[in-house]
Amino acid sequence: MVDRLFQIVYLLMERPIITAEELANLFEVSRRTIYRDVDKLSLAGVPIYSTQGKHGGLSLLPEYVLNKAILTEEEKIRLTASLNALSELGYQDEKNNISKLNDFFGDKFQDWLEVDFTTWGIQNDETNRFDTLKKSILEHKYIKITYAGNRDPVTKRTVKPLKLCFKNQAWYLYAYCCMKEEYRFFKLRRIFECVIMDQCFEMEKVGKILKDSSDNYSKEQKFIRVMMEVDEVMSFRILDEMLEIIHKEDGKYICSVEVMDVDWFIGYVLSYGPYMKVLEPNFIIEKVTKAIDSMKLLYK
Repeated sequence: MVDRLFQIVYLLMERPIITAEELANLFEVSRRTIYRDVDKLSLAGVPIYSTQGKHGGLSLLPEYVLNKAILTEEEKIRLTASLNALSELGYQDEKNNISKLNDFFGDKFQDWLEVDFTTWGIQNDETNRFDTLKKSILEHKYIKITYAGNRDPVTKRTVKPLKLCFKNQAWYLYAYCCMKEEYRFFKLRRIFECVIMDQCFEMEKVGKILKDSSDNYSKEQKFIRVMMEVDEVMSFRILDEMLEIIHKEDGKYICSVEVMDVDWFIGYVLSYGPYMKVLEPNFIIEKVTKAIDSMKLLYK
């Protein structure tokens, strides 16, 4: 929207008059949206006036010049830096905005951030999937996905995509699942296929959902506190994966976590091999022991 407002001002500076219909067609929005944009620009002090009749339209006062001094030097730097951050986070359209603002503000741009969500050394189609989902959300179109859930078999579903979210080192799609008839998060890496449908839906504003979802999830679930001792050779992992850590004098670590899915956690403990030992509770120790015995049978 900010980019559209800038471009409207640029167009009005270059042309003596332009109609709302021309602007609506150019930006692929409704005339009502253009008039709302004009109202916002007028409130910001941009002198746009409208003339009626056959050759009427929108115009700027002839003496108007877009004032670069409206923003302080610090604000100019922060604005270009913020747009750069958006482009690094996947909003590639903002690269054009950065170029325009650099030309307008002068050389105030600091290339301060670089982000790559792909895995080291592995190329996958997650980027293409992200672009497809972004398109379906912005165009308000249903999608068909093939999804592998935690406990469900691989299923084909029709969903109403509402928002892309990043949490806990992974991208998720927040959508209404027509099969389950409820709102859900879908992990992008578990989506095998994603096809945009012709069927459209009414735009639905969902607001901020990650914190509310996390708070509600925590209230609904029963967690089990588990204490572990971890060898110092695994310090790189526990610093990545755990929050409650005590470094002992002998070099080992005492870690504490709250567990909901016990079966998943048993596999997690085994992934540390001989470098993690569960200290409590006892029933978790017994489950780990049984899992080790079962693994031994595979190699006999």
